[in-house]
Order: sequence, then structure tokens, then C-alpha cells
Amino acid sequence: MKKHASPITRPLCAALTAALFATSVFAQDPVPIGKGSYAAYPPPGAEGGKLAKNNDAPLNLLKADDRPIPTNKYWSNLLFKGDSGLWSYPMHLATTKNALSIAFPTQFKGDGSGPDLGTPLVVTGMDAGPARVKDWSDWLISFRMGTDDKYMDVTLGEGMPCTWLEFNGMQPTLASGGKGADATTYFDKNGNNIATPPATGDCFGMAFNGRQFGIFAPDGTQFTANAGAIKVTFSGKQQYLVIAPLPAPKDLAYYYQYAFAIPRDTKMSWQYDPTRAIVNTTWKVTTEALKGNNHDIVQGWIPHHYHQTTVGMKFNDLSYITPRGPMKCAAGTEFQIGFPFNGILPNLPAPKDTTGDHPFNPAQMQTYFDDFLKGKKFGADTYWGGKDVLLYGQCIFMSQQLNNPSYKQFVDDLRDGLSNWFTYTPGKADHYFMRYPKLKALVGTKTSYGSDMFNDHHFHYGYFTYASALMCAADRQFATDYGPMATQVAKEYANWDRNDKDYPFFRTFDIWQGHSWAGGTGSGDGENQESSSEAMQSWAGLTYLGQALGNKEMRDAGAMGYAMESNAVLEYWFNFSGDVFDKAWPHPIDSMPWSGHNAYATYFTGDHAWFYAIEWLPCSPMLSYLVRDPAFAKKMFDNMAKDCQAQGKPGTLASFGDNPGGVILGYVSMYDPQTVVQYFDTADKKVANNSHEMIMAYYTAHSMISLGLVDWKSHGSSATSMVYYNDQTKKHTYIAWNPLAQPEKVTFYEGDKVVDEMTAAPQALTSDVK
Repeated sequence: MKKHASPITRPLCAALTAALFATSVFAQDPVPIGKGSYAAYPPPGAEGGKLAKNNDAPLNLLKADDRPIPTNKYWSNLLFKGDSGLWSYPMHLATTKNALSIAFPTQFKGDGSGPDLGTPLVVTGMDAGPARVKDWSDWLISFRMGTDDKYMDVTLGEGMPCTWLEFNGMQPTLASGGKGADATTYFDKNGNNIATPPATGDCFGMAFNGRQFGIFAPDGTQFTANAGAIKVTFSGKQQYLVIAPLPAPKDLAYYYQYAFAIPRDTKMSWQYDPTRAIVNTTWKVTTEALKGNNHDIVQGWIPHHYHQTTVGMKFNDLSYITPRGPMKCAAGTEFQIGFPFNGILPNLPAPKDTTGDHPFNPAQMQTYFDDFLKGKKFGADTYWGGKDVLLYGQCIFMSQQLNNPSYKQFVDDLRDGLSNWFTYTPGKADHYFMRYPKLKALVGTKTSYGSDMFNDHHFHYGYFTYASALMCAADRQFATDYGPMATQVAKEYANWDRNDKDYPFFRTFDIWQGHSWAGGTGSGDGENQESSSEAMQSWAGLTYLGQALGNKEMRDAGAMGYAMESNAVLEYWFNFSGDVFDKAWPHPIDSMPWSGHNAYATYFTGDHAWFYAIEWLPCSPMLSYLVRDPAFAKKMFDNMAKDCQAQGKPGTLASFGDNPGGVILGYVSMYDPQTVVQYFDTADKKVANNSHEMIMAYYTAHSMISLGLVDWKSHGSSATSMVYYNDQTKKHTYIAWNPLAQPEKVTFYEGDKVVDEMTAAPQALTSDVK
């Protein structure tokens, strides 16, 4: 088999390779990428053969083509497993073999965990058949229900209140899922009650059990009521219905202006402006007018869109409840939102607190470094192996800052470790990546936690991108040799290039929801994500790697994702603005948001300390968004302590041990470093000396004693710069990380005012105190 010379040839060659393997015993050649490589398809017998089977997973697609297959979407269960529940916000749709239920929640469940679906509107009339995905774009999906000659095409978009139904060869029936004829009433476009639906027309309203729906149809459509159901008969070639949830009957007239514009495509674009510390996003909806000339639609927006942002749209009076808080609406086809982005550092300058009651102790750091350099270095699976490569990268950074002699050994070890992961040779059992040629994916092995079918790819591979960036800064030859392979790993979870058809566009990111989803193929209950902080790390890694490779598009995509998801995490995991959780929800956080509900839980433990700690790791300045408001950050710690005490545990720093103690200390160090440095001087030494758990907390806390806290009013012109302010010394520290081989000029601003300029040294962290 001829080896590939360019990524452009990979899909064809990979497919040919897979075909040959299916009928022969040819050995697999690695696919070269720079000096690295990957397997063109799952090697025979890899992980018991399950990886080869995964690539051939059956898909509920209307038409199989060469498009990369999206995963980690709220509708992924429909694609991979069949009939499903779909939260499009504010609506919930449920598919079965011959019916579509459309629910419109108007209140939360008694426990506040999520909206009560209430009585749905049910659409029937198609022949029994599986729902098949027809098309998709950034926050829009369409799927077909029925058979090839008698079907209904369903179009829905996140935040779009309307659901559009297009029919072929069938006349649908609408019915309340409730108690029958007596439970349903009707009203006209003016909101006035009518005894029955109009005999013919293009719209009417129906209400039952506290819900109102607007029904829109082509001119001359016949509506016949019978035993609580409405038979719809189309009079011409156009055959469609538009279903709109109405907060009140009077809103039927408002929706009449917009319901007949059906969305056909959605696209979000972004531009990172480092001088203004903002990521500007533009949201475009391409529509087709089913009747009339209007092309505008009603588009909804949830709290992360309108809290702490610059909103370039005018909201109307419509408002809906959603599992993620109030949804405001605006009409149009193009919308603008600006998300703040003040920059992120991969780590901090060396501690300078050499005096005082609890000074930095170089001998303690040496203990940590020595421990790292002993024994097995890199785990075999992509999660724990990924955590290991990042910790090694952080040791490179810290030992360089401290001029510690361990620096060279860390560089050599990580170079060997990452180059091993980024190289495939036939016969390898682990520490390599492979293609799924049918699904257009790159999967690392050994897999873990379901990563063989796309669970947690951003968690796992975010560690690799972060570590690769740190390695590139230490060794520019590594950037040349293995930067191309690291880029492929980054694109697996966050492909920002719409022209790159080797991967789906932003696999793990829900663009409209503003955060990632962890479940690869979804579930009947939609999607979920537990560790918001590891999702944030994936964006930080993308930003750092883009900076380290001089890849502006990668860097800017990382800045976009970081800016948007950090805002979403504060709102939806922590209820930062106070309007997301229902008043009946009894917990301070949502440790595992699902598409349709909250969960106070983790997948791996019932320990309440971990319900919080899983949102606070790994320790890094990239988690500074968590302490944007130090008082709020402390409140979250206090809430955790109270929740632990409710379990009969002390809830004190000393009670958490090294795990999750190291995670919790890393979090506290970002807003109260004095407490953390005192802890290390009084803690059990066996706990404090656990290098893997404690090194970052120890280093971070002591560094921040001198730096103070993040100054959110200031920013630098580099994506990898930050500003700190020490309230005791009244000094700012301006910091920039430059991983490239050339110096970089960085300008610092307070608002629009220039407050400092520096030349950031190559392959180094540069600080300026003023």
C-alpha cells in the first residue's frame, strides 16, 4: 500500500485500505503526518475487535454520503440508535415508528430538576418506519419519518420555537395527547375562541391542558375535527404544517408574520479581536419562504447568550422556560453576540514569596520533581495517559521557571512520550491513534470510558493538545515534527475548518447551547456532560497549540470556544446570574446537566466533594473563569463544605486527603492562596507530598501570593497573556507566554487605554511588574 503524502488523500486511501483488509491479509501501513503517523483503520483485533465494529456502526441516515458523521449532539441517539427524545428548546419532540409528539413545557417539575413536558401535540398519519436523519447544520436538523413514498420531513433548530413539517403522500392528523375532545379548545388569529377549527384556512390555534399551539398551513387547507383529533387535508401541491408554541393565544398573530419562513441552513462565524478582548460572533439563518416574502424567523437565546455579553439584537416580548433558564427571542436571520475573552496562560511565573510565615520551599518542589522522574510515566489509555502527558508538560514549564536541573529530563521524557503516542507502527497494542474511515474520526487507544464511540473525546484529547503546546515551546523541532499530528488530534474534537472533511465541524461542541456534550452517541434522554472544566481545558489546549504552531485559525477557534463555554459553564453548572435553576431545585450546582434536566451526581462516586471537584480540574490558570467573582467562588466552596457535612463528613480542607484534596486546593488557590500555602505547611506530609495530586496546587498558590488575583478590567493583545493585581503591594503583573522561536510584542490595556508594552521573549514566559 502506498503511503499518503498529504492529508488530502487520506479519505480515499483509508477507504481503499479498509476494503483491501476486508478481503485480504495485507498488513496495514501507517499514515504519515509530519514525522508522526496513525493507523488508517482499526488494526485487526484491536481491543478485541470492537473498534473495527464501531467503524461499521449502522446509521439512521436518509442518504449515506461522504460527509463526516456528527456525534455528541442532542440528536445523536436518533442517528445511532433510532427513535428518541429531542430537546430543541423550548420544545421537546419524541419520535416513534408512526408518530411525532411535540411537547411545550410551561412549568418545572416539583423537584425543580427540569421542565414538566405536560400534554403533547401528537402528529400521526405516516406509515410506520424509522426516523432517518436528512440534513444538519450548526444548530439545525431535519429528519424523515415514514416510508420512501409516504413520509413527513421534520425541521427543528435549537432555540427556534417553531417546528416545520413537510409531507409527501400523506394527510396528517393532529391530536392532543390528553383527555380527548372536551379537553381541546380553538381560537383564531385574533386570539378569540372559536367552537371548532376553521373549515379551511392557513392558521388557527388549539389549546389543551394549559398549552396553546399555533397551527400554520398552506392557503385552503381543510381542517376536520373528529373525536378530539384534527384531520388535515391539503388542497394543493404545497403540503406542510408549522407548529408554534404560544405563551398566550394573542401570540398567534405575531407568529403568523414569521412561521412561513422555514430555515434551511444555520451558520455561526466568529472573529477574535485581541485588542478589545472580545470574540464577536455572527449567527446567520438561511430560510425559504413557504408563502409570502418574509424570510425572518423567531430565534431564541438562553442566559449565556445575554448575560456578561454584548448583544446586537432587539428582543421581542416572547419568553419561554427551558432546562437552561429563560429563553428570550428576537426575529431576524442574522444576529450578533460578543463574548469577552481576556486571554489565558498555561501556567504562572515562578513563586517569589521566599519570606513570611509560609514561604515557598524549593526543596518541596524538588520532592515533587524527583517523584515524577521515577517509575512508569504515561498511562496506556487516552484519559489517564492524557492526564500524565499534561502533568509532564506542566513540570517542564515549572522547572524552566525555577531554573531546576530536572528540566532537561522532563523535556526528554515528554518528547519520547508524545512522539510515541503520535506514531503508529503495526503490532502496537496501545499509545497510538487510528482512523475510523467510514465515520471520519480519529480514535486513540487504548480507549476508556466509552471513547471508542466518541465519549469524552474533548476531555481526553484536550490533555494532549495542552501538553503538545507546552512541548512545542520547549522544543521547536518537536513542533515541526509532531505539530501536524497534534493538529489532527485537536481536529478530532474541535475541527474549526469547514473545508476539512476529515472530521465533523466541532464534534463535541453544541454551538447554540454554548458548551460541549460528553456522550458520543447520546441517549433517549438526550445528552449530558459532567466535567465542565475538562471541556474548558480542551479549548485552552486548542488556544495554546494554535499559539505554539503559529496557527491563527486554531488559536481563534480556541478563543471562541473558551469565551463562549466559560460563560455557559458559569450559568448552567453554577447558576452564576441566578436565573437558571428553578426555585425548587435544592442544590447550589448542577454537576451533570442533561439536555432536559439537572443532575446532582457524578458517574463515579456519590461523594459530594467530587460533585464540585469534577468541575475544578485540572489545576491551571485557564480555570480562572471560575473565580471571576472571588466572593462567588468562595460561596461555591462553602456550599461544597455544607453538602459534605450533610453526608456526615467534616468538609474541611484537611479532610479531603490528596484526592480530591489536590483539586480543591488548586481551586482555592486561585482566590485565596494564603489559606492554601498555610495548609501545605500544616498538612499531613504523606498527603502533601503526593506529586501527581499536589504539585500544581502548591506551585499555583505560592505564585499567586506575589501576583494577587486576576485583574478582569485589563488584558493583553496576545491570547496567551493575563494581568494580575496584588491588592497588598498595589502592583500589576503583566504576563505573556510566547511559545514561538521569535520574540513577540504584546500590548496591555485597561479597557481601551494602553498601560504597558513588552517584548515577550521566545519560548518563555515574560512578566512585567508595575
